[in-house]
Amino acid sequence: MVIRSAGLPIGFLAVFIVWMSVLSGPTLANGGVEDVQRVLNTPERLSLIVEKRRREISAYYGAEDASLLWLGTDRAPAFLDFLRKVHLHGLRPEDYPRAYLETELKSVDEGLSPSEAAWIELLFTAHFLDFANDLRAGRVTPRVLYPGAYMPVHTINGTDALKRLAAAPQLPDFVSIWEPQDDTYRLLKIHLERLYAVKDDGGFTYLDIQEELSPGAQDDQVPDLRRRMFEDGLVGEGAGGELFDKRLAFAVAQSKHRYVLPVSSEVTPRLVRAMNIPVERRIEQVSNAMERIRWIPPEYSRVKLFINKGENQFVFSESGRVVMEGQAFANCPDRNHANTATAIEAVTFHPTWQVPLEFLGNELLPRLKNDPAEVEGVGYYLRRKGADVPLSSLPWGQATPRAINRFKDEFNLYLPASDENPLGSYAFRLRQEQKLALFHLDSAPEDGVFCNPYLPANAFGIVDGLALLEQVIEPRVFPADGIENRLARGDTITFPARSGLMAVATHQSVWLQHQGAIRFGHDPYLEDARLTAALSGRPKP
Repeated sequence: MVIRSAGLPIGFLAVFIVWMSVLSGPTLANGGVEDVQRVLNTPERLSLIVEKRRREISAYYGAEDASLLWLGTDRAPAFLDFLRKVHLHGLRPEDYPRAYLETELKSVDEGLSPSEAAWIELLFTAHFLDFANDLRAGRVTPRVLYPGAYMPVHTINGTDALKRLAAAPQLPDFVSIWEPQDDTYRLLKIHLERLYAVKDDGGFTYLDIQEELSPGAQDDQVPDLRRRMFEDGLVGEGAGGELFDKRLAFAVAQSKHRYVLPVSSEVTPRLVRAMNIPVERRIEQVSNAMERIRWIPPEYSRVKLFINKGENQFVFSESGRVVMEGQAFANCPDRNHANTATAIEAVTFHPTWQVPLEFLGNELLPRLKNDPAEVEGVGYYLRRKGADVPLSSLPWGQATPRAINRFKDEFNLYLPASDENPLGSYAFRLRQEQKLALFHLDSAPEDGVFCNPYLPANAFGIVDGLALLEQVIEPRVFPADGIENRLARGDTITFPARSGLMAVATHQSVWLQHQGAIRFGHDPYLEDARLTAALSGRPKP
């Protein structure tokens, strides 16, 4: 006789109960969150991966409404699947122990003790927090690359991350709200997916075009050119004949703009070289650009002056939207390793320059020996302990550069606005002035390189920045007669900057323009190489 309950055989119910217990995992049957709390409350040190965020993890599992995040849910397999695809977010799959976690998860079916099951829950939680930190705050810090760099510490609140994960319907929902909320980051990620699709398809089509190719030409290299433009998303299809038609000519002009070349419809050797750079290098550029965006704390993203020292340009953005762009040249770029984020506090018209003693010893001393009055006539003045000291009262004839350096703590030399003042007609006052200097540059240097050894190594000259000042100065105190008229007065005056305005200076060999077009630049000073080496644990180049 078969005993039935609610219309189901008892034998079927027994199988069903066993099956459900396997799916839910032993932790649900053995206390679940309580078992995790018990492991966390032991006085012994846990393994490093858990110990480094033990307090944050304990805060999550110790809350009244805490629930298991991994065992008995579909998050664990979803997380493992996501780790296979982290490269599409600019991260490295090899940085996360997916195979190890997968093996540990399978052991749940082997009748583990409550503490063993709790340990698996904690392993997933700890490694998830590593991933969450990498996604939001970056894998390395700027000071790993440059010990003198100033970038505010950006780290995550682990407890908050776990609460957000528990509240998210699916893991992708968590990722979408957790990753940097920046339009540039989002568009870079889209382009990165395209590059990986090209890589999976065998890489870029190699162009073997030896001579310049112009629109209207009939050439057997045109099909390869069209296919290469298709891989960059600049034409709608990769197939076609040998005619260099108008649509392809427009794509070539777009491609030249993308690779920072003079725009025209002719295929030149420089364009061919740029397009033959392997897809792996383009992936590296985009991934590194995403990493540098993660370094910037979210509060720096609302109103921001971003200076890309790799391409001598600045971008002013509000809430991730580019408002304007222009030129900004790093001072002595071969040794300008600025990776900086700080607040812009004010703008000074016709600023006074505090003259370095090196300039005094190397440049001014011969003039002072000859005629101190001439130097004083330019505007230079000396101040000792708050009092002005006439230049002509000092015995410059017996001075030497070494002797001057011995008095560096005794006096300071200053130069108001003048033709010899390298700060130009305006300069920004920043919260971390010793870490970054922004000033007016009359024009772009002819050879594209600006270097004044007497300005800070992390200084940047902004070219034709009057329109930028309209974005920077607090509107309530904006000059009533306009910036140009106010500057024309020639006096020194300081205007406060907009509240919450930040300045960020770093290197990007990939960036987006005002119209959303992606551009691939260069890496002449091995900034990308240093970052790539740091991310992979190799010695810095």
